Amino acid sequence: MSSQIEKKIIDAYQEKFPLSKVHHERLINYIPGGATRSLSYFKPYPIHISHGRGAYVYTHEGHALLDVTNAYGALVHGHGDPDVVKAVSQGIENGSQYSSPTEGQYRLARLLCERIPGFDKVRFVNSGTEATLFAMRTARAVTGRDKILKMTGGFHGTHDSVAASTKKNVITAGIPAGMTQDILEVPFNDGDALERVVRENADTLAAVIMEPFLGAGGVVLPAPGFLERARQVTSDHNVLLIFDEIFSYRVDTGGCQRLFGVVPDLTCVGKVVGGGLPIGVFGGKDAYMNIFCHEHTKMPLYHSGTFNGYETVMQAGFAALSKFDDTAVAAINMLGDRFQAGLLKSFRSNGLNIQSNQIGSLLNLHFVNHKTTTAAHVQESVEELHSLMHLSLLNKGVFTIPRGLFILSTVMSESEIDGLVDKIDDTLKELLPLIEEKYNHLLL
Repeated sequence: MSSQIEKKIIDAYQEKFPLSKVHHERLINYIPGGATRSLSYFKPYPIHISHGRGAYVYTHEGHALLDVTNAYGALVHGHGDPDVVKAVSQGIENGSQYSSPTEGQYRLARLLCERIPGFDKVRFVNSGTEATLFAMRTARAVTGRDKILKMTGGFHGTHDSVAASTKKNVITAGIPAGMTQDILEVPFNDGDALERVVRENADTLAAVIMEPFLGAGGVVLPAPGFLERARQVTSDHNVLLIFDEIFSYRVDTGGCQRLFGVVPDLTCVGKVVGGGLPIGVFGGKDAYMNIFCHEHTKMPLYHSGTFNGYETVMQAGFAALSKFDDTAVAAINMLGDRFQAGLLKSFRSNGLNIQSNQIGSLLNLHFVNHKTTTAAHVQESVEELHSLMHLSLLNKGVFTIPRGLFILSTVMSESEIDGLVDKIDDTLKELLPLIEEKYNHLLL
């Protein structure tokens, strides 16, 4: 039975997307694996997208797919938003980039500092990886200490210091042991472990870096009091607290730090902040960020990069964030609530005891029969079911992330959300015989 279901889904995928196979077999001659981003690859071959418009992407075969990847969270207004397109076009016409400070940097920096409680000053980089790298470097420079504490399952990019983790499927080949000898790790939501490790290492610990909720780690929300405890224990031991809000920022115009009322010392944002273009931002209070300033120190911490503060990105980001105000955030979060309610109803009607973690416009489905409050719980989710659900939804016209993560955009309608729930419900029905045969622990 299980092999028949798998074969049916894979055969349907190959029949529906034959041109993706053609494009993959061409690309693999020049890019190892045929995908220049590890997460873009899946078997039997990755789907190739021709273009996007609004809430949809289109394949070379001409299929329209509802896009619930939204560039893994970098898009919040869908594809080809007219205000962002106009800003980018004007930016390119005006020269795109200069080796000097710009009005675009001022406007976007001011907007971020006005919205995000933890920002007095910011610096622009080109990716989330760079943002966390420099936030950690800032903490080390300010404190004169080397160690950083992170959460198990927390994702902070791919630079060597944080790439090594117990997170599922992370490959750490090529990372020198010395790069991670000063990285400590405790389970997310384990306040006792967090407090103990901070206390025991306070003399050598520069910072605790954490996502307010685990993003790539499964949308695992913080337990009541966990963020507050992290703030208190770091303050008590003069250790800096870094919030990585690169993924989480979209849930509130002030990020999770405003939503939960916990303000860190340093903050990283990105993704939606760039309007769909590459960006990373790190910043914090004056007392820490002035280490970069010639007016405040004789030997400022060096930070440079050809494309830092790229003017066209500044224009796109300002256009995207200007319309992503409290009203827009409330509307997209309500779509997330509607999506979650529909999924939970589907689970019950199909007799399934599986989970869906949701906050705002972000939702992660887990094939686990209990609440997922730690990274270890997320790792229990059945990979075979995720893989087949991903292909099945592509067959039904939904462009998804293989691990069960769904990301919404402001251009989606309630009817599209309801249709998405229906297609997931159909997929669960398609997988139900397989679940009954091999994974009956997921049945009510």
